[in-house]
Parts: sequence; C-alpha cells; structure tokens
Amino acid sequence: MALSYRSSSKNESSSGTALSVSAPSGVATGDVVIVVVQANGQTTIVDNNGATPFTEDINDYNPNTVSGHTISVFSRTIQSGDPSTYNFTSGASGRWAVVAICLTKGAGEAISYDVSPNVSNFLNVDNSSSGDLTNPSITTGVANTIHITFCGWDTPSTGTITYPAGYSLGQIANSGGEPLAVVYKDVASAGATGTTAFSNTEFSARIGGSFSLKAVVTTSPSSSVSPSPSPSSSVSPSSS
Repeated sequence: MALSYRSSSKNESSSGTALSVSAPSGVATGDVVIVVVQANGQTTIVDNNGATPFTEDINDYNPNTVSGHTISVFSRTIQSGDPSTYNFTSGASGRWAVVAICLTKGAGEAISYDVSPNVSNFLNVDNSSSGDLTNPSITTGVANTIHITFCGWDTPSTGTITYPAGYSLGQIANSGGEPLAVVYKDVASAGATGTTAFSNTEFSARIGGSFSLKAVVTTSPSSSVSPSPSPSSSVSPSSS
C-alpha cells in the first residue's frame, strides 16, 4: 500500500477565537493529518491541543495588509489516544475556517513532505477586483506523491467556488466563515505539477499555496515520521 488520501473534514464560523475541526473519518494511528487554518484579520493562529500538539509548518502567513487575513498550515502524525477534535486559537475574534486532510500509508512506511509548505510556493493578491487566484507550479521530487493546493478568500459573503480541473475535492468551507478550499491530486511521476487555478464569484483578497507529501520506506513499521520521539509528532520536511 502506498500513500493515499483517506478522508477530510471542515469547520467554520462567522466569529470567535476558538477554532476547531473534527478528526477526519477513519483516521488511524500512523496517518498524517494536514490542517489548513484561515482567520480574518492580520493575527496569530496557534495550536491548542495540549499534550497532542500539531506542528505549525507555515506560521501566520498574512501578507495582505489592505484586506487582512491569516493562514497557517499544521501537521501531525496521529498517535494512539489522540483526540477526536483538533483545536487552534486565533489572536482576534472574527470569521474563520479550518480544513483537515488525512493521508494514510502502508506498513513499514512513513509519511514525509516531498515539497514542504513554504511561502515561495504561496501566492497572495491584496485587492477585491477579482476572486481568481492561480497558485504557482511546484516540482515533486519522487513518484507517487500527493499534491495539496488551496485558496482562501477574505470575505463574509458566500459565492460559488471552483477549483482546478483534475483535482479531487478535499473540502470547501463556504458557509459564512472565511471561505477556504483545499483540494488534492495523486501525482504518479516526479516533475512539475503545473499551476492550479481557483475562482470565487465573490471578489476579495485571497491567499493560496501548494505542497506535496510522499511515503518513505522505514526499516520497520512505524507510526511516527519524526526523526526522534517528540510530542508534536511532526511531519519531517524533505525539500522546499
């Protein structure tokens, strides 16, 4: 069994600082969960999972100063006894959305980033003249990766969101929070993914990004992708 998508979940609200999302359906020990969190305003987003923390791979990305919103990306290798709800905290009360994507792998494998979340693979547009955003291409380093790409919009309005052709829908949170779409694609061969275009009929500032993950063979079956035991059970970066 190679790397594969298992399931996803979402949550959103029009206000508040306590951000949460249910664990994706069927999540199991050794799976990796990637969480994309968006909050209205130029603020902070921090993990609030106590003894079972997520690692913040993109920390408070908020380049849109005219129409402020903030995106962070978190990850965790799921351990036995992990909670069924994942919690985060925004530094300012306002609209928010959270999408969680669960990936699984075979026995004797671990999940690692192939192309790590990095602002060089992100894009922002700080105006309300359009709802379109085209994320840059990334170059996967190995075969059989999963490419995750997303877009978040800074608007209270609910429009029609479209996502890149050829990609499978993870989740679209678009019911009165801070609109957020996260999609994925199985990439069979290493190389350039091509750009990924999102659109929203509600025009607003927007932020998007792209990264990929891979399965790597370990010396023995393991539920951790960390190089050493760690409470955060982080996903080991490979390249950026």
